[in-house]
Amino acid sequence: MNSTVQTNTTLNDNTTGGTESSAAKQYLIDVRSPQEFASGHIEGSLNVPLQMIFAVANSDIQPQDNLVVYCASGMRASQAVQVLESMGYRNIVNAGTVSAASDYISR
Repeated sequence: MNSTVQTNTTLNDNTTGGTESSAAKQYLIDVRSPQEFASGHIEGSLNVPLQMIFAVANSDIQPQDNLVVYCASGMRASQAVQVLESMGYRNIVNAGTVSAASDYISR
């Protein structure tokens, strides 16, 4: 986990932060606030605060892509997963906390 932020990676219409695996890409999505994200995050993750999760639909992230979602305690990640599923995304892992997400992607 980065303790300092090199760049504040945020979701926008030109998102390219995924890693390709066949046709689907993988995205690590941090749904904490920009301030929390700035205090430390997993390298390569996108900051999409929970209240902005609907922005995923207007980005390069496709419904077939693999999404790993995390936050501070897991509660916002759970809410984000529900919203993403309602928008048609199906390949979602709720990694829970920053620490658990870090462990998950290290496997």
